[in-house]
Amino acid sequence: MDAADLTGAYTYRSFFNLPDPVDDFNRLRFGQLELRLSADHDGTLSGLLLFPAPPGTESPRLDIAGKVSASDPLHFHFTGKGRPGTAIADFHYEYDGTVLRTWEAGIGQRMTLAGTVLRAADHGSGASLARAGQTASFLAVRRGS
Repeated sequence: MDAADLTGAYTYRSFFNLPDPVDDFNRLRFGQLELRLSADHDGTLSGLLLFPAPPGTESPRLDIAGKVSASDPLHFHFTGKGRPGTAIADFHYEYDGTVLRTWEAGIGQRMTLAGTVLRAADHGSGASLARAGQTASFLAVRRGS
């Protein structure tokens, strides 16, 4: 697999790493976004993480910049930062992950990225302050064919 094979759109879901069973799966939810990646053959990675938004409005977004290693399976690391002048300008997250195995006998399997995410900087204020250091696990499932 080549780094450029990561190019595409994904449904991104992240989960709190709670060790105990939960009665409501939503208690594990850290985020659900659209991830758009562009990867060059040299391993340069760029893209967007798009937050949900009402129809007709622009989605808040993180700009993605990172690198894909030439290992097998592919390993990647990227940074997501909010755009200056937007409501999420102070967002800063770090992502580290790999491409999950494709089973030879798998039916309907899609490329899936898996890893961990770190909130690298505080964002928000007052009661909505989100402190740096929070971690979560993530899966990103490739959309389309």
